[in-house]
Amino acid sequence: MTPYQSIKSVRALAILVLIDVIEKQRKSDVVLEKFGENLEARDCALLHELVLGVLRRFFSLEADFSRFLKQKPDVEVRMSLLLGTYQLRHMRVPSHAAVSECVDAIKLFQPKASGMVNAVLRKVSISEPPKKLKPYQRAELPLWLYRVWRDAFGQDTVQAFASTLQQPPSLCVAVFVERDAWMAEVAGMGVEVCKGKYSPYAVLLPTGTYVPSLPGFDDGAFTVMDQAAQMAVLALQAPEDGIILDICAAPGGKTVLLAHRFPEANIVAVELNTKRIPRLQENLLRLNCKNVHVIQADALRLPILENYADAAFVDAPCSASGVLRRHPDAKFLHHESTVDALAKIQKGMLQAMMCSLKPNGNLVYAVCSIHPQENEHVTQGYRCLESERIFPSDTHDGFFWACVTKL
Repeated sequence: MTPYQSIKSVRALAILVLIDVIEKQRKSDVVLEKFGENLEARDCALLHELVLGVLRRFFSLEADFSRFLKQKPDVEVRMSLLLGTYQLRHMRVPSHAAVSECVDAIKLFQPKASGMVNAVLRKVSISEPPKKLKPYQRAELPLWLYRVWRDAFGQDTVQAFASTLQQPPSLCVAVFVERDAWMAEVAGMGVEVCKGKYSPYAVLLPTGTYVPSLPGFDDGAFTVMDQAAQMAVLALQAPEDGIILDICAAPGGKTVLLAHRFPEANIVAVELNTKRIPRLQENLLRLNCKNVHVIQADALRLPILENYADAAFVDAPCSASGVLRRHPDAKFLHHESTVDALAKIQKGMLQAMMCSLKPNGNLVYAVCSIHPQENEHVTQGYRCLESERIFPSDTHDGFFWACVTKL
């Protein structure tokens, strides 16, 4: 196979990225960075659009081109057909260009398949999208995931919020200066801006907004953080000058909001992954968070005494099922068995954190997942003051948080 470093075709690179994500279950951001490293900015943006677009609409795209196949295609051909169908249905690419570029791309992998790719995509180009899709295909979800959500929340609810997962998300930031004044300055730059409804810090901006260009970036005026995550941080109850544990802290958005909410508190930010700590520290420095101390440690084996902290925020590792609009690759990275495995880890982390809390201390358990297994099933048996599962919408991610108290 041709070394990817020498491949100039964005469509061919997209085929390789999709194989890594869908077939090898690798995270899209890591793979996109690898395969896009030698591309110019415009081509890199196109690579991201193609890959994320296919991942968001995978199931309807596959149903679309599969009508014109007699047998299941090889993996490279399948990815080429997904890319071509996505361009034909969802991008402003002339039909002849969408077809010819995918044909040229498949020639790098399977030259003999180019005729079949050409024929199938031409049939797609002159046909209407299939009108009869199965419910999971219409929701753009794996069958197992659709069934779990349908049984838990009902078909109508799932179809309603699943439609938002098919669109690129807006950018949400938490603003730490006077919000209205900051918004006015952004609007003066010609950027559309909207006040968030669920957090006094939240501001919504268009998809693709270049964050470093926004006013006050270097001075720590804001940080990127979804409204749903902000709501979870706002739920934490803690003494103004207490000790607060922030578990799984990197990249630091929730840590920063905690630091601004409790400027007199002593915040201990805990992160296991050493590769993520430099970014955490950079964000804390840029955002002037002087009351945060970072340690590298496993949350299940913290080097901290029992009854140490007044409060804790646990941003537990999860299946990311609530943020599929931002990370559509999560649909292909997790299955029922991995969700159960994650829930076991989450329960262990919650138990460990309760040991670190002082009596009557409060803890917020938070995950960007809406699976019941990772939500109320994890907090069952604890004294829960309040909790909320937030379904994804066009203004915020899906999220779950629960505030529990140590007896």
